Amino acid sequence: MAWRLPWTRNRDGRLRNTLLFNLALIGLIAAAALFVLLGSSIQKSFSSLEQRELEGHLGRISDFQKTGTGFLLARAKDWGVWDDSYVYAQKFDASYEANNVNIESFRNARVDGLAIVRLRDGTGRGFAFDRTKGTKQPGLARALLAEVTRPDFMAYMRGREDAQSFAVLDGQLYTIASVQIHKSNGGSAPPGFLTFVQKVTAQMAEDALQVPAGIDLKSRITTTQIVRAPNTIEIAVPFKGRNGKTVAAIQLHMKRPLTQAAHELLLITFAGVFSLIALLLTVLNRRVKTLVLDPVERLHKHVSRIRESRELQAINTPAPANEFGALQAEFNRMTAELLQLRAQLESQSFTLGKSQSAMGLIHNLRNGLSPVRVILETLDQNCRNTFPPQMQRALDELSDGTLDQERRDKLISFLTAAHEHAAATNSVARQQVREAARNLMNAINAIDAAAQNGRDIHFDERCDLSGLLSHSANIARYADNIAIAADVQCNGHIAVSGNRVLLSQVLENLVTNALEAIRESGRQDGAISLQAAQNRKTGICTITVADNGAGFAPETAPRLFERGFSTRTSKSGGLGLHWCANTVQAMNGELQLESRGKGRGARAIIRLPLWQNRAGGNKNAA
Repeated sequence: MAWRLPWTRNRDGRLRNTLLFNLALIGLIAAAALFVLLGSSIQKSFSSLEQRELEGHLGRISDFQKTGTGFLLARAKDWGVWDDSYVYAQKFDASYEANNVNIESFRNARVDGLAIVRLRDGTGRGFAFDRTKGTKQPGLARALLAEVTRPDFMAYMRGREDAQSFAVLDGQLYTIASVQIHKSNGGSAPPGFLTFVQKVTAQMAEDALQVPAGIDLKSRITTTQIVRAPNTIEIAVPFKGRNGKTVAAIQLHMKRPLTQAAHELLLITFAGVFSLIALLLTVLNRRVKTLVLDPVERLHKHVSRIRESRELQAINTPAPANEFGALQAEFNRMTAELLQLRAQLESQSFTLGKSQSAMGLIHNLRNGLSPVRVILETLDQNCRNTFPPQMQRALDELSDGTLDQERRDKLISFLTAAHEHAAATNSVARQQVREAARNLMNAINAIDAAAQNGRDIHFDERCDLSGLLSHSANIARYADNIAIAADVQCNGHIAVSGNRVLLSQVLENLVTNALEAIRESGRQDGAISLQAAQNRKTGICTITVADNGAGFAPETAPRLFERGFSTRTSKSGGLGLHWCANTVQAMNGELQLESRGKGRGARAIIRLPLWQNRAGGNKNAA
């Protein structure tokens, strides 16, 4: 059986839902594949454009950093190659400060702080102004002077003409540029170096980059970091100090219009593709319905009418000129052939039915009469020796009037014992005769059941299990050439609903199969038990026929009910487990076979409904 997805299983098994589902599934797969293909192409193109835009922003950030340090270094060189600065670096005279270190000079130079340091002793002067307010910034001046007079900074400046970097002073980020001071003619050694600083603000970055920007003084990233969110891109670029360590970072917050445009274009594309495929599926659905589903539906309805009426009929509608027309022609030819075969089959079925009925009757008669033959042979053997041969001589001696009393008493005791033995033997014989009579009656019932083959058979009769089990056990007790211990356990008076004659035949066949299994094992004796137990809550009676015979492999259990299948090499007796299972099923019951393996015996388990009286009550009185 082909496996199908759970939601494609149709209760009436129609082809329509399967075809429609397959078309829809193919359409969805095609739409998904086209969507993925177009999405990949669109996403790749727009991602490339976005990457170029991102690289442009990174380039502008680098230019912003280089432009700021380059401009400041140029201003520092203008002041550093100046005789007035050269003289001031030697004497720190007040006239230089009065003429040059003021708010106007700082505004013209576009710097925020100035420091001049003597290389000889490390002393220096620092100045800072707020160019917007026009006021001094002593805090910045002190921070600048402390930065440039550090021993490592001075050692760094002794070995080079200029230096540029970034530094955080007084809680702000500044571009810092330092140059050695020379005379204008360049003829003497530099007495010190000059440092300019220029504040770097977020507004300056936004003006230069044309995107929202911010300055993070706490960041210590070492390389450029890019974080992409669904609608934005966050960029962080470090500002490096003189020793190469990060002192701050510039952060850009960019929107992703290209990504949003790509998503919108992708949605529009998907809507168009989905609409196109939906239209194609609609057209295909109508064509499939016309060319495939409607002919299949007509054939399905025709076959349903045949099944309901049980009359074969040809399809009279015009045949289309395609494969369905050829199928209709083949169906009509098959119908004509089946009508001919039905006529032949009906003529043969009567003969076959009589043959099968005769075979079944023979089986049932054999099962019923087999104990009778054994009982009669036993009676014949026992009746030959009812009285001992010395009995007549004892009677003759008693008739002698001269016999002494002691001898007379012994003879009387002997005759009394012989009489009791004869009485017991006769009692057993009478019991065996009754058993033989019951078996004969069952055989007669089997003949009567065969005669009723053409009449209705009732499967809701009351069947008392005690007598049925005892009678079935007789087949084992009086078996030929083997000693069987037959045990019957029927706890209380139990009655089930079924057909008494057929149930008796089923039990007899199961006992016969058990006998054959014991013989198959090669043993000269065995044991068969018949047990019946009722469950009033479920209304079910369980009958078990167990033996210690040859058994069978558990994996062969399902095949045992197949017609003609057997696990024994020499099979005889019984109507077969196939017939037994069908008969039990007709009585609204079930038959099950179990075994733990070859050589370990087997069990036949019958489950039948308990007998219920007409008022619905259970009449089984335990």
